[in-house]
Amino acid sequence: MSILFFEFIYNRLRRKVSNLINLQKYFANKVSKKTVLLIEPNNCHTELFPSFVKYLNELNYEVEIIASYEQKSFLPRLKAKKIYYFTMSAIKKIFLTSKLNEYDFIIFTSYRLYYKNPDKTRLYSKLYDHIKFNKAIKDKTIAVSHHMEDMDDFIKTLRGTVVLSKVLNQDGSFIVVNPCYFKENAPKNKNKKTIFITIGKLENKRKNSNLLYNAVRELLKAGVRDFQVYAVGENTDEAIPSELAEYIVCKGKLGFEDLYKELEVADFYLPLLDFELEEHLRYITKGTSGSFQLIRGFLLPPVIHEAFSKPHGFSMADSIIYNDNANFWEAMRFAINMSNEEYLMFQNNLRESRNIIIKESLDDLRRVLEK
Repeated sequence: MSILFFEFIYNRLRRKVSNLINLQKYFANKVSKKTVLLIEPNNCHTELFPSFVKYLNELNYEVEIIASYEQKSFLPRLKAKKIYYFTMSAIKKIFLTSKLNEYDFIIFTSYRLYYKNPDKTRLYSKLYDHIKFNKAIKDKTIAVSHHMEDMDDFIKTLRGTVVLSKVLNQDGSFIVVNPCYFKENAPKNKNKKTIFITIGKLENKRKNSNLLYNAVRELLKAGVRDFQVYAVGENTDEAIPSELAEYIVCKGKLGFEDLYKELEVADFYLPLLDFELEEHLRYITKGTSGSFQLIRGFLLPPVIHEAFSKPHGFSMADSIIYNDNANFWEAMRFAINMSNEEYLMFQNNLRESRNIIIKESLDDLRRVLEK
């Protein structure tokens, strides 16, 4: 038998043992009054946890978390009373028990699940494809929708539906909870060598990598060399043109704590969104990007196209905005040449807008919990 087969068996056993240990802890735990259970069945979207924990704590709720088994050793430090790591099969079992009655509310940070639906006709599914909800559980369950096309009759039967940006709440029928808090921070001085950062795979589906490569070439042609771009995500050195490797540094996929360190070192954020790519238009019509939250969370002025800046509340006071891809490199040069005093002003403006967004998010979340 092959090594891969034994690895497969070993990993299955580890998952089962982890489920058993965490289930034992879960059922033995005495749930405190005013406790919310935060659940993320997917191996993603846990970047929402820091904001939701903070907001719920500020509303005087304790928080317990159920995360995917794959997120073990990946999450940041969180002010949650308990964190359990389960596979989808274990989460299903929990919803067949009465233990959930001990929680005041349940919040799923994803409505769409990246597991095949039961008849295997789709590569993704929804909560109700896997979990049985009785009326009492529906009345205390809130779900976060990351995809407006997922809105259906079932989600309307839950206590509330959360979207992550005002862009997705045009008719005012949803709760907007913007997860732009990650940890306490404050404006910092600009690096002598300007550091840009971009998060996510450099693929056209989410980012226009050629926009970055062409801009760096133009900067070098103009004699501008006092900068670096950190590319965090599932990128390899081979993906970067060899002549740009000194200026575009692949950091790989990072856990939250290491990601936070890189964001704290950086000066500016590059969303690399392209108005000319149809795939990117969803970020101003029916979706949002974690980049917008990271920009405010870490006070990193973005270099961003105006088509994406206005809908998401960025302005010339806190962002470097360009209106044509051909001008992107010049916008980066403007960032490199920015004085420290101006840089601090941009960060303070970002912090001010973040404080307003956090207050609005708290108010919206309070309304759905208290209705």
